[in-house]
Amino acid sequence: MARLAVICVLAGSVWLAACRTPPPRPWLRYQQDGPTQWATNADGLYAGRLHGADVTIDLGKKQTRVQIVVDNATRAPVEFRVGPDGGQPRAAIGEVLLRQAGGPAGSSGMQPYRAMQPLVVEPGWRATFFLDSPLGRDPVLGQYFVLAVEASDATGTNERRTLPLRAITSGTMPADGQ
Repeated sequence: MARLAVICVLAGSVWLAACRTPPPRPWLRYQQDGPTQWATNADGLYAGRLHGADVTIDLGKKQTRVQIVVDNATRAPVEFRVGPDGGQPRAAIGEVLLRQAGGPAGSSGMQPYRAMQPLVVEPGWRATFFLDSPLGRDPVLGQYFVLAVEASDATGTNERRTLPLRAITSGTMPADGQ
């Protein structure tokens, strides 16, 4: 009889634990959905150069939906603007980290980033954009938008590239979001 009671208690504990565990959430990420001027490689990274500064776009990170890295190895500052083409959400679309590239540690710390907010990347510096909500809100499955990256040099000459994106499901994410 005691054995039956122990089995019932264990079964009940397992059942309660299973009921309290949140289900896995679908992990939505963005995928290219149309022609682009960016070069791609086998890892799904997009790369290009705007006013001499190297730009890479990574859509495969689980920590953020879109990561854009700008390395300015030129001798002149370059102003960058990143965000959805044709719309500017009111809320921040992510964060940006500005720091020296390959030199002594120096950083402005993570700063909120709004769509198409001008950011000057000085020579020898790197800007990393972590865009969790490129449209200012969580993505919806099938949602389409065009990501624009614009750069201006000291003479005011603009260069612009776009990347059409669509939200897709890419597996599940654990309940803790990691």
